[in-house]
Amino acid sequence: MKKLFDFFYDEINFKEVFKDPKRLIGYSFIVFFLAIFGIGLVYLNQIDQFYRNETPYDEPDPAKLFKDVELTLGRKVEGVKVELIKQPTQEMLKRGEEIYKTTCSTCHGEKGQGDGIAGKGLNPPPRNFAEKDGWKNGRSITQVYKTLQEGIPGSGMVAYEYLSPSEKIALYHVIKKFGTDFPEITDKDVAELDATYKVTQTYDIPPTIPIGTAVQKIVSENDTLSKVSANIVKLLNDPEIKNYVTDPKLFAGFLLKATGKGSDLENLLVSNYPLNGVSAKFIRSNSVEKKRFIEKLLSYKF
Repeated sequence: MKKLFDFFYDEINFKEVFKDPKRLIGYSFIVFFLAIFGIGLVYLNQIDQFYRNETPYDEPDPAKLFKDVELTLGRKVEGVKVELIKQPTQEMLKRGEEIYKTTCSTCHGEKGQGDGIAGKGLNPPPRNFAEKDGWKNGRSITQVYKTLQEGIPGSGMVAYEYLSPSEKIALYHVIKKFGTDFPEITDKDVAELDATYKVTQTYDIPPTIPIGTAVQKIVSENDTLSKVSANIVKLLNDPEIKNYVTDPKLFAGFLLKATGKGSDLENLLVSNYPLNGVSAKFIRSNSVEKKRFIEKLLSYKF
């Protein structure tokens, strides 16, 4: 036992380190282990802080997630005759000049030099039509048509898709006048333009309605329909009404269709008999009885 004690005493006797410096290496491992262990404890104690999200949640604005449509009426768009793509009529050119003056000149300037008053703060600046280089989509009729149809993202050039093919083609010919070396319109250009944008075809543009407006209209119509339906239910339980009704379901359907047609209600009841659910008794009744029945119906404001 004494020998064992002496052995351990000798092992932990730091004075022996000076006699045999190689022992310092063994003690250094102990110090290294304790340092790592201490760092681990600190890390575990602070782990919640390391993974805490300090960035505030920024809820996206639904209005910026998609672009809603505007309220527009549907219309028919006439196609352009092939020969007018190269040689527009004076009427087309006049219309093109009107569009340029009211829509384009504020940015591109009256002479197309990109010096319009509204374009001074734009970056990149508006296109100078007299310059040959730097056109984003190119200067051919199809390329300029593309710019007018789709706009140029990241710039002040918005899309003018609402202009008809005839108007966009006329506008291109107006723009050509501001330069001296625009490319000539070839048969290949005409074919490419028509293949890409179907400018010679007549088509219908459907009406559009903003989502918010549509929802309000649906809610309003459903609210009105609910009130009408509730009044019809009350009406069908009225003894004076039930006296002239043989099929409540058919009669209720007739009333829903006849909503707002009070002045012509008697004629509708007679002409649609017996498909409207009224009995032959109503048909045989005199004018006073018919009038009283109609007034009773209208009193429920269906």
